[in-house]
Formats: sequence, structure tokens, C-alpha cells
Amino acid sequence: MEYRDYPYQSVLGPYIRDYIAEKQALGFIYNGKAYQMYRFDQYWLSEGFDDVFITREKVSKWICAFPNESKSSQEGRINAVKSIAIYLSLHGKPCYIPIETVGSDHPVIHLMDRSELHQFFMAVDSYAPHTINQADYRMADEYPIMFRLYYCCGMRNDEVCSLKTADVDFKEGIVSIRGGKNQKDRLIYLPEDLRVLISAYYATLKAHLGFDPVWLFPGRIPSKHIPKTSIDRKFREFWNKTESSSHCDRTPTPHSLRHGFVVDRLNSWILSGMDINVMFVYLSRYLGHNDPDESFYYYHLVNDAYRILRQKDTVSADVIPEVRRR
Repeated sequence: MEYRDYPYQSVLGPYIRDYIAEKQALGFIYNGKAYQMYRFDQYWLSEGFDDVFITREKVSKWICAFPNESKSSQEGRINAVKSIAIYLSLHGKPCYIPIETVGSDHPVIHLMDRSELHQFFMAVDSYAPHTINQADYRMADEYPIMFRLYYCCGMRNDEVCSLKTADVDFKEGIVSIRGGKNQKDRLIYLPEDLRVLISAYYATLKAHLGFDPVWLFPGRIPSKHIPKTSIDRKFREFWNKTESSSHCDRTPTPHSLRHGFVVDRLNSWILSGMDINVMFVYLSRYLGHNDPDESFYYYHLVNDAYRILRQKDTVSADVIPEVRRR
């Protein structure tokens, strides 16, 4: 396909051209977004803005629906602003990144800090059911592994719940995600310590059941996987056992652990001097996103994001201790 070249004329023009060139060099066509950025470039020019710092006030008219405009067109315009704002922010020019979507707004994410993560995993690892049902005891061994897959590998809730044993290479530490969101297949690479934990868990699971299960995390009925709703409920139960839950104004969810994975990876890469524009492509595909800019959604909604950038990524080591159970 032929790349389209638009005459960007505002002060944003050089940055837009560099952004488009980088994405095309990585194999993305970007003709549609290039056109929307051309429209935004013309808007910036017509409004007489003479700097590259995007603010809420400057884009307030742009993100509103135009007369007789379709929702897809408005969404395309908003996404164009998000993309160039992310690009500028990553190049030392902090900008307002719109979170509006057509029809609804994204909620503000609660990123669990180091103390909250430590308390949460302590609650998970020390859990013992107050029943005589053997299935409950078996499932209690599943939770420490499942929640670590969310946080340490950035997997989605439903991807973990419906993970098949045939899709896990316990020796090499590779998880195959088949038919994920947007029907995307991808590979997840386990940290070595998590691979060891999962291997030990699976050996215990087979011994308990007496056969090789189809699902890595069976529900009460072993022929079915644990439901996503059950994990949502158990997450709340474990979170409510933490001291932080009594004064936290925003309740996290299992997806908050996926957010934490993204933020920790980005912080680590930025602090090590890696090219984030390149790494975003790998991160996007690892997470199963359609567009690299989707991955930044998890990061730019975090409170004090730029303060977090200046801190070292020291959380992971506290989350993968040896799991000691009965």
C-alpha cells in the first residue's frame, strides 16, 4: 500500500511527520491516522497556537462532535490527538492526553502501589477456606498463581481463567493465548520463578485430581474452568482483608494488576534508557492490542505518572516470593 503524504503546516508539523515516519518504519500504514493528524494540524494552525504543548483548553473544541459528524469520525479525531500527545509527552513535552471516548469516558485507574501489592499477595498466599469441601482447598492453590499471571505477565482475567494446560509449555515457560480479545493469538513468556511456581502447582493439581485436567485452573467441577466472576469476587475478598482497603477511595480490580504490569515495564524501560517508541510496539503485541497507542492508555491515566517515571521499578521482587501453603 502507498503511504500518503500530507502537508503539515503548524508548529506541530515536524513532530507529526516524525511520529508518522516512525510508525511506518515499524510496518504500520497509518494513512487514516495521518489524515486525522493533518486535520488536527490545520485546526492548530487556524486557532493560532504557536507552541507544541497540548492542553485541555486548546483541544476542547476539537474533541467535541462536529455538526452532522459520525461517531467514528469523532473517535478518529480524538485518537489522533491522543497519539501525538503521547508522542510529545514521551519526548519531554508533557501534554494533556484526552481520555474521552464517544459515548463514555474511561474510568480513572487505581494503580496498586508497593505496599498495597504486598498486602494483597500476603492475603492471597495465606488464604485457607473455612469449609470441608476439598474443591475449595484445591482452588485455594490456584489463586496465588492466577493473580501472579495478571501482575507479572499482564494477562487479562478471562485469558487466565480459560487457560488450557495444553497451551502451557512448563519446561520453556511459554503460554499460548489463543483467540484472545479481538481474536488475537499471542505468546506470553513466564519469568523463571513464576514458571517454577506454575510447574509445582500443576504437579500438585494432577496428583489431587488423579488425571491431567483440560483447564489449568479448574472450577469446583473439574471439567469446567473457574469462572471470571468467581475471580472478581475473590479479588474483592482478598483486597478487603488488606489494611489499605479501609482508606482507599477507589477499589482496584483484577485488571488493576494488568495495569501494574504495564506501568512497571514502562518505568523499567524508561529508566534504562530504552527507546519507548520501539518498545511500545512490542508491548502492544504482547498485550494483544490493535494499536501501540492503546498500551499507553494504561499508563497515562495513572495518577502522578510523571512522578512514577522517576522512581525505580522495585515492586516485582516482592511479588514472586516462594508461595508457602499447607
